[in-house]
Amino acid sequence: MTTDIIDGFKFQNDLDGSKKLIIESSRLDDCIKYILDGNTKSITINCFQGYSLDNIEFLKEISEVIDGLHLPETKFDIKIINSLHNLKFLGFADNKKDTINLSNFPKIEILATNYSNRLIGLETCTTLNNLTLTGFNSKYDNLSELSQLIYLKELNLFKTGIKDLKGIEALLKLEKLEIFDANKLKTIASLTSLFSIKELRLQKCKNIDDLHLLGEVRSLKKLIITECGEIESLDFVEKLENLDFLSFWDTTILDGNLNFCKGINFVGFKDKKGYSHKVSDFRK
Repeated sequence: MTTDIIDGFKFQNDLDGSKKLIIESSRLDDCIKYILDGNTKSITINCFQGYSLDNIEFLKEISEVIDGLHLPETKFDIKIINSLHNLKFLGFADNKKDTINLSNFPKIEILATNYSNRLIGLETCTTLNNLTLTGFNSKYDNLSELSQLIYLKELNLFKTGIKDLKGIEALLKLEKLEIFDANKLKTIASLTSLFSIKELRLQKCKNIDDLHLLGEVRSLKKLIITECGEIESLDFVEKLENLDFLSFWDTTILDGNLNFCKGINFVGFKDKKGYSHKVSDFRK
């Protein structure tokens, strides 16, 4: 990520175009004053960006002001986060010790964190539109515990133990789904109930038995299937009339027939013996 200097302060430029004030402990009082004067509401705290203190107690002074916090380190006592009731964005790493009750954030829209028994109240976050969880596991082995998050537009799951996607059918506004490292995932059948999803990325999900059902997800515009073992055929792609981007890098198409990819604006894969086409055949 790049940085900018604004009013003499360092800001982190995020991928979505937003900016976060980089808190520097050497000028902490100046940073606090800058925030209290109404110049920014979103901050990031990181030892690699100039924060050398062993605590984040200064958050008490700006608890009623800030609406965005990025805290990627695990060395801090983070209980104080529970007092930041105006947060709309929260990204933090689990320190394996403190409990964060998400019901403390009635305005939360974007959340990125580790999933554990120290993270409670997720079902209360009905204002969420963007959720990223690492290590999500459910006693039901599916997504039913997320079904109350009906305003979600983007869901990203890393290293999850789910076996199916049951519960996702309640997320009627979901437009983007990314699942990384889900080797227990066997079926994506529940996706066929969604008519809003435009982008799907599956990576290291090698045991899905019914990828052909993606042909029923007619709203898809972008489909990435990376390191997902073997797919019998890409014939289901013919049904995806809106598909503009298709990548199946390190995923093997057993019948080798890539004719179904013709007409798609971008097609990405690794050249393999037995395939009907090479990557260069799809370069315009």
